[in-house]
Amino acid sequence: MAYILGFTFADGNIYKTSLAWDVQKRDIDILKKINSALDSTYPIEERKNSYRLRISNQILIKGALSKRLLPRKSLRLTFPEVPKKLLRHFIRGYLDGDGWIVQRFGRNEVDLGFVCGNRTFLRSLEDQINNILGISSRIRIKNKITNNGIKSTTYLLEYYSSNAILVADWLYEDIKENCIYLERKYQKFLEAKKIYNLIWSRFKSKGVIQRKFGRSLKNILFELSNQKLNGMQIARYLGTSKSSVYRWLESTRIKYSD
Repeated sequence: MAYILGFTFADGNIYKTSLAWDVQKRDIDILKKINSALDSTYPIEERKNSYRLRISNQILIKGALSKRLLPRKSLRLTFPEVPKKLLRHFIRGYLDGDGWIVQRFGRNEVDLGFVCGNRTFLRSLEDQINNILGISSRIRIKNKITNNGIKSTTYLLEYYSSNAILVADWLYEDIKENCIYLERKYQKFLEAKKIYNLIWSRFKSKGVIQRKFGRSLKNILFELSNQKLNGMQIARYLGTSKSSVYRWLESTRIKYSD
């Protein structure tokens, strides 16, 4: 139920007498899993570009409202009270509804993120992940103009590289066949993790570099930046990834050539 609550917070609709979910046609299996988990026999309706499951159940509606699952997504400000042991299932549901896992080949990084129209909810989600895993991130604002000329603002919580893998490993920890999850995103996670491990096995870590040069990483980067090397050149010299170099330069506040 925690997964279904998270999925509904992200991508569900609540009406006076029913809960409804619309998904892309390729994701029909998730509606079948939700229907089965709720012991429902309601039909899954095929629409032009999607499938819809709509369940009428007053007990479900009252339970959803008690968890602050309000009809309008913009009003879902409060992160619901979810037992710690079920938290990863709730967040996995939210990820499947309004999140992504991708491999950024150009940067040799894994990117995992969540999107929401409300910053307060997303900040609470970040706090929950930080409390469990001890990692923090940042929330980015994205503004766009819709086809109808309406300004839209959304917020994105993103994790990269090792942090993305850490979050995904926790969300899919000991996943079993009878657990509810979106198969497509789970396969993306497995593929991204495999490629990530392969890529990073070739790169030297911060500790290895410091031992090789016999001094602190900050001193190494300072010397290389004084030689007017850019991030890519520094990465090649050190035998590590460009993304690592840029993170290290940012954390040590060393200026470098573009």
